[in-house]
Amino acid sequence: MTKTYEICHVDFDTVLFRAAKSCQTDFIMVKHKKIKWQKRFEGVSKFYGLGKAKNKGWIGEENTKREKAGKPLIYVEDFIIEECSELRDDHDVVLEDAINQIDYAVGRIKKHSEAEDYKLYVGDGGNFRYDLANILPYKGNRKDKPLLFLELKEKFVEKYRNKVVLIKDQEVDDALGIIGFNNYKGFLKSGKYKDILSFVDKDLKMILSPSFNYDKVEDGISIPTPEEAARYFCSQLLSGDKTTDNIQGLPNFSPEFQQKYNTGKTRGIGKATANSLVEGKSIKEMFSIVIEAYKSYYGEEKKEFISFRDETFNWNWLDYLKENATLLWMRREENEIYNIEDTFKRLKLEY
Repeated sequence: MTKTYEICHVDFDTVLFRAAKSCQTDFIMVKHKKIKWQKRFEGVSKFYGLGKAKNKGWIGEENTKREKAGKPLIYVEDFIIEECSELRDDHDVVLEDAINQIDYAVGRIKKHSEAEDYKLYVGDGGNFRYDLANILPYKGNRKDKPLLFLELKEKFVEKYRNKVVLIKDQEVDDALGIIGFNNYKGFLKSGKYKDILSFVDKDLKMILSPSFNYDKVEDGISIPTPEEAARYFCSQLLSGDKTTDNIQGLPNFSPEFQQKYNTGKTRGIGKATANSLVEGKSIKEMFSIVIEAYKSYYGEEKKEFISFRDETFNWNWLDYLKENATLLWMRREENEIYNIEDTFKRLKLEY
């Protein structure tokens, strides 16, 4: 049976990370700062509960007892919290389980890709964004890799050999972005897409190529329109990507912007609010909204800005936007450093 596509290009970082993570049990060790006392918990929620108050969980239970006994209450600040991990079973056993997980994922991707062949892309160190980030350290909120990550990666590369592509000095998303854009250019010439992408990372939603989420194969294959790709990018320029890559986006809307667009008072910009602002608009209108939001918040006058490296710059709204755009953009050409002003000029936007 003839397949629809030649090659399925897979962002495999998530599969590899999950498989390595499954080899271990994570927990925290809590130690009192003044007395010789320590206790193990499955996680911080067990220790102090959910929410900013940090007065639930074990601490909440202890304080209930202390209140009844007339003893002083205890607080999170009284303790040192150490994040720990341990292998959940024998080293060889968990590694074999992890490889089995990888094999299952590959089989699932092959089954649903509608492609003759496949390639698995994994990161191999370095990223040009580390040097370009000034507002916050790029990926600065990332935790350590799982205990057996490097060993598992070595076994994975050895097993899949010619199917594996190691990506250096950029995101795997960038490599797939370049492939996807070339795929799109080929479609414009021939009316047919040659390849397909597979991923779970939302960033590739801005790539104009057939793709499917290997975590949600039931959703099928989709091809973003230029409007959908621009909408996703512009929404991210507003909300940022703090959780995954430590990219701030726009910290908030100005009071004037909130009133004009009826966003309500916010403590930061959520994805739902960002999406609602660009929903149903043309590409030019989306970027106009982004310009207006940044200009309204930061102003046109250059002001002193101190980077996380303690370097001093004079920045206005455009400088902040340019950094966020460069960090959030997925490459479409080799060695590309995206400049959002090129997009403004192409759209004939005044800014």
